[in-house]
Formats: sequence, structure tokens, C-alpha cells
Amino acid sequence: MKKLFSLLLAVTISAAVCAKEYQYSLGLVAGLGLGAQFKVMVMPHFTIIDEFGYFLNPDGGTGAYSGMLDNLVLAWQDKAAEGQGIRLDYYAGGQLKVGYGVGNFGILGFGAAAGIEAIMINAPIAFSFDFRPGYAVALASGGGGGVFAANMFDWSFNLGVRYTF
Repeated sequence: MKKLFSLLLAVTISAAVCAKEYQYSLGLVAGLGLGAQFKVMVMPHFTIIDEFGYFLNPDGGTGAYSGMLDNLVLAWQDKAAEGQGIRLDYYAGGQLKVGYGVGNFGILGFGAAAGIEAIMINAPIAFSFDFRPGYAVALASGGGGGVFAANMFDWSFNLGVRYTF
């Protein structure tokens, strides 16, 4: 009985050490801008990522918009590989962006998000890299009291580093 208890305890401890799971993470995201990033694992495979900061989003050849944006990403995340102290996950989902642009206009957009995340097994750190193609509408007040709208396809590559807990 004592050997069985010792074996169960060893398996439980090694599983807890090797399966570096986290529920929350907080850090920075950089790409075509810089912002704060907060991530929460809602369910085992469903995650919500919220980013707030100053971003420049290039538009497919017709210019760009920049400003303070809040990007909300809802994604499915699953394990891809594990070894050598790192676990790789992949994620894919959708994004909603709302913000205020330089030049006094509002920004509303949506898009896709796909990326990978490297989770350090022996340290509370996670790195992420993703690609986000999307579509946005910039709304501004016109001269005669009307509203001006500009439609833009945009994209961004983002690199994030977060503390996990």
C-alpha cells in the first residue's frame, strides 16, 4: 500500500510539473505598434485575448490608419508539440477592433487571427506570434455635418511576451 501511494504521488507531482497550464497571462504585444496584452483561458481550448495600445495598421496599398485600438480576439487553442522545456500551442479565431484614430476618427473592424504560442514549462513566461488579416471602417465627421467613412483591408504580424499565472 505504501509503494502504491508513493507511486501515485510521484505521478501526480510529475504531471503537475510537466503540464504547465495557466489560466491568465499579462504582458506586451508588439508588431506595427505597442500595447498591453491580457489573455484568459476560459475553457480548456477556448481563449480570450484583449490588447490595448497604439497601433499602425497598413491598408492594402491605399494608406494606413493609426491610433489607440482595443483588439479583442476569441480563439480556439490546442497543443501542437512539447519537449525540451517548451510547449507549443496553435490558435485560430476571430478578432474585433474598436478604437480612436489619429485625425479624429473612429475605427471599427473585424478579422481573423492565427498563430503559435511557446509556453515555457519551467518558467511563468509565454511567447506568441500571430498573423491577423482584417477589415476596418474609419468613421469621421464631415465638413457639412455628414459622416465620412473609409473602408480598409488591413493586416498585422504580432509578437507577444506574457507572464503566466
